[in-house]
Amino acid sequence: MRVLRGVYEGPGSHGILRVAASMRGVRAVFRALPSEWHFPALLGGYARSGTAAPVTLSPVIPPFESSRAPGDFAGDLSAAVRRHAPDAVLVARSDTALISGEEPPEMSFPPDRRTGRSPKLIRSDWESPEVGEVEAANLALLELVQAFANRPRSRTKEPSVNLFGAPVLEPLAAAELAEMERLLGLIGVEINAVVPLGAGAEDLARLPRAWASVVLHREFGEAASLYLQDEFKIPRVAAPILGAVGTGAALRSIGELCSLDASDVNRVIWGELANTARLPWYARITPPEVLEGRRVAVFGDLTYALGLGYTCARELGMEVIWSGTYLLHMERDFMWRAEAFTDEAFATDDPDEVAARAESSRPDLLIGTALEAPVADSLGIPFLELCPPRSHHPLSPAPLMGYAGTGAIADALDAALRRHRSEPPPAGDNLPWNEDALEELRRIPPFLRGRARRLAEEHARRAGASAVTREILQESRTRGR
Repeated sequence: MRVLRGVYEGPGSHGILRVAASMRGVRAVFRALPSEWHFPALLGGYARSGTAAPVTLSPVIPPFESSRAPGDFAGDLSAAVRRHAPDAVLVARSDTALISGEEPPEMSFPPDRRTGRSPKLIRSDWESPEVGEVEAANLALLELVQAFANRPRSRTKEPSVNLFGAPVLEPLAAAELAEMERLLGLIGVEINAVVPLGAGAEDLARLPRAWASVVLHREFGEAASLYLQDEFKIPRVAAPILGAVGTGAALRSIGELCSLDASDVNRVIWGELANTARLPWYARITPPEVLEGRRVAVFGDLTYALGLGYTCARELGMEVIWSGTYLLHMERDFMWRAEAFTDEAFATDDPDEVAARAESSRPDLLIGTALEAPVADSLGIPFLELCPPRSHHPLSPAPLMGYAGTGAIADALDAALRRHRSEPPPAGDNLPWNEDALEELRRIPPFLRGRARRLAEEHARRAGASAVTREILQESRTRGR
C-alpha cells in the first residue's frame, strides 16, 4: 500500500453523479454509507447554482424490519421516482457498496402520468473499484445516450452538430461550450444538441439528427460519440480544439463534414485570426529567446495535455521534453498522439512520479494540474495550472478552447514567464553534496525536494561551508519550518 499526497480523479461513483447533476430530468440514487455522502456539499461549493444536487442517498446499512427508513435499495429507487418523476434514474455505488458485492435490483417503474413514459433505469453494471471517475462518466453518458437515442431520425434540414462537452465541476465547461457555439454560428452550423451540460431526454433523443458530432472532451464524450458513429453513421471531430492551429483545423473538418463552402470557412478563420486570436500575435512580438527552444513539460488529462502540447510545439516553437496523462485507460491513445510533439510520453496516476520527472528534467516551464503546483514552486520552475483537476474555480471563467481561448493561454504564459524573469537568480552555482546528505535528501518527498535542496544550499553558503552535509540539510529544514 502506498500513501499518495493526492489523487487526480475520484471514484467511479463520482463520475456518475457528475453526469446526473449535469442533466435535466436525470436522478441518481447513490448506494453508499452516510459518511460517503459528500457530493451535494461538493457540488454546492463549486457549481454555485443554488439548486440541490439531483442525488438520493440509499444507505448501505439496511433499515430495521417494518421500518420505512431509507436503506432498502429497491425501495429507495421507487421512492426517488415517486418523489422526483425523472426521465431516467442512474445507479451509482460507492466502493463500500461495490466491495459488499450487492448488485443493483432489476426493476421497472410505472408510466409517468404527465408524459405517459416510464422512467428508464440505468443500472451501471460495469461499475467496479478499478473504474475511475472520468471513465465512469464516459460510460454513464454512453448508457444514457443508448437509452434515449435508440432509433434513426431524419437529418436536420440545415447543417447541425452535436456538442459533447464536460460535465459539472469542470470550471471551464460552460465557457468553452459557449465559445464553440459562437464559432459554429460564424460558419453557419446550427447546434442540434449539447451534451451533457443542461441536456434532457428530448436532447438525447434528437442526437441522431445531427450531421456530425464535435467532441470537445474525449474523456467524457468518446463512447457516446462512437456509438452515434457506429449506429447512425454520424461522423465526428475529436481532435483537441486548443490553440489557433487546432481550432482552425477543427473548423475546417466541421465545414467539410457539413458540406460547407471551404472558402467561406477560411474567410471566418482568417477573420478570427485577425480579430480574436491572441496567441499568434503574442508569439510574434515576444523576443525569440523567451520562447524558442525553451523546454516545457506537460501533464494532465487527455484533451488539454495533448492540445497544449501541440500548441507549445507548433505555435510557440518550444521543445516539449515530456508529456503525460493520469488517465491510464486512455494510455495507448495518448501515447500514439503525443508522439507528434514529444519524444517522451507516459501515463501514470502517481503524483510523486510526475514530481520526480520534473525534478530530474528541470524544464523551463511546467504545465499541469493542481497537484503539480507545489512541485513547480519547490523547484522554482514557472508553472501554469491549465489541466484538470484545477484548484481555482473562477466566478467568470474564460475558455481555453477556440480562438478566444488563445488569449487566455497567451495571458497565462506571459504572466508565468514574466514573473519568473523578475525573480532574482540564485546566488552562485550549486554546491556539492556529500553522500550522506544526498541519502537524506532522497527521503524527502519529490514534490518538496527542490525547495529542501535550495534551502540547504542557501544555509551552507551563509555558514561558509564548501559542501552540503546531512547536518546542514537537517538544520535548514528545521529553520525552514
